[in-house]
Amino acid sequence: MTTALTANKNSTEERGETAEQRLDHLEKTWNDDRRQLQQEVSRAVSEASYLRDTIQALRDKLETVRIGEQEREQAAVAAASEEILQLKAAIQASRDTLESQRVGESERTQQALAGVNAQCQQLKDTVQALRDQLDAQRRQFLDESSASEIRHERELGLLRDTIQQLRIALETAHARTA
Repeated sequence: MTTALTANKNSTEERGETAEQRLDHLEKTWNDDRRQLQQEVSRAVSEASYLRDTIQALRDKLETVRIGEQEREQAAVAAASEEILQLKAAIQASRDTLESQRVGESERTQQALAGVNAQCQQLKDTVQALRDQLDAQRRQFLDESSASEIRHERELGLLRDTIQQLRIALETAHARTA
């Protein structure tokens, strides 16, 4: 501003102006400078306000993005947690099914073994009964054979006795006739 005053002073002296005219001219210059300065201040205030609004809008947008990211992260974590829970439930259901199948298979195996053991025992009992029956028949046959043999031996003994008696009688009869 001092350079403007110096320039004005030199130009007024050259033009031959009066002090009042110079004062008017200085006031006008000062008013023009003031107006220009006020316009620049106003522009600077507007620009500062615009920049504050822009900064606030960017902060709001950044906060919205951050909140959106947090919500997406939370949704992703919740989805992953839900999937983990579903997988755990599926695994537990598979374990339960496998366990029940194993138990069912074990029961079927035990039932089959019990059935086979019962059949084996039944066969053993049948074999033992047949052996006992065979032994009884053999004893009966031996008893009958022994009794028959004894009877045959008695009959044979009787026949021998009879033959002996007949021989004696025949020899006696033959010795009487001779």
